[in-house]
Amino acid sequence: MDNPISPTLALVVLHSSGFTQKDLQRFFENQQNYSDILFDLLWAKNTPTPWMTRERRVKILEKLATIDTVKLEEILKTKNIHTITMDWDLYPEKLRAIKQAPYLLYVRGILKEERKMLGVVGSRRSTSYGRKILEMIIPELVHANCGIVSGGAYGIDAISHELTLAASGYTISVFGSGVDLYYPAENTKLFDSIIAQWWALVSIFPLGTLPEMYNFPIRNEIVAALSDGIIIPEAAAKSGTLITAQLALDHGRDVFAAPGDIFRETSMGTNWLIARGEAKAISNATDILEEYFPNLTTTTISMFADKVFDSDEQKVVYGIITDGNNTPDSIGQNSEYTIDIITITLTMLEIDGHIRLGVGGKYEVI
Repeated sequence: MDNPISPTLALVVLHSSGFTQKDLQRFFENQQNYSDILFDLLWAKNTPTPWMTRERRVKILEKLATIDTVKLEEILKTKNIHTITMDWDLYPEKLRAIKQAPYLLYVRGILKEERKMLGVVGSRRSTSYGRKILEMIIPELVHANCGIVSGGAYGIDAISHELTLAASGYTISVFGSGVDLYYPAENTKLFDSIIAQWWALVSIFPLGTLPEMYNFPIRNEIVAALSDGIIIPEAAAKSGTLITAQLALDHGRDVFAAPGDIFRETSMGTNWLIARGEAKAISNATDILEEYFPNLTTTTISMFADKVFDSDEQKVVYGIITDGNNTPDSIGQNSEYTIDIITITLTMLEIDGHIRLGVGGKYEVI
């Protein structure tokens, strides 16, 4: 720790040494000089504060003495982990809006917000019924340019990620451990596939954090916060899925649940949510999409399914035109693309026969 270290590594070290997400947000709300603070706050004779007493400083220094900064830096580099803090434009706006938004995210891959993100949660002991529901709705959600967020666990989580990847869609897997540790290990191939497609693995826990049970409710809140709505294909009456549903409702998110057999244990939770009016009953993807795209019909969704796009930009722009925003200016207002990217994308969509320029300079889907 005697040699100067990079600001990113200093931030990771602070978090690993015992600074909580709340500490980081409080202290670095208006400053990001992590390297200086790491030295000044912990080694200098600063006046104690209510959240950094002498006793706590001693504990943090003891923890720091056990941290191998060279190893941490190696993990960041070899596993291509980058950090995103609340002051960055890349920080997801939906997550930023919640009261307990984490200051620091660890990301492997590319974290981006699609036009709509749908979270999928459910039983680890999934049944063929839950899989069939997801097989029916996820491809259509992807074709409508929705991203899928889940927790990477066994069962429903893993199925939702796999189906999204199979449909060439964008997916985020939120970890209940450090983002450098794959859990469960049996899903290693799945996590590698997500990274290979430059989608995202995300965690709010320090590197090396083990997958302790008390981490998963926190993980589930992040899943809910990153999403516009939560989809529950099946859930038992007493399950963590229902807790996630409540978190989603608390954050103003929509909850969608598939009704099921009243004698099936894994349908009792979804039926209960629907009966209480806390979830919208769904039987297809349109039941979800109509909440966000009122003009998006079943026919339009089928149009997406028949299209093959050369890039994400083409898929996004095509979807925006389908929603009725059919001029370069209106496309720009409904995306993060520059006018140059929009112009190139429109040209390629025309060449590929997906759109045509109509009356008044407005584009039409074909």
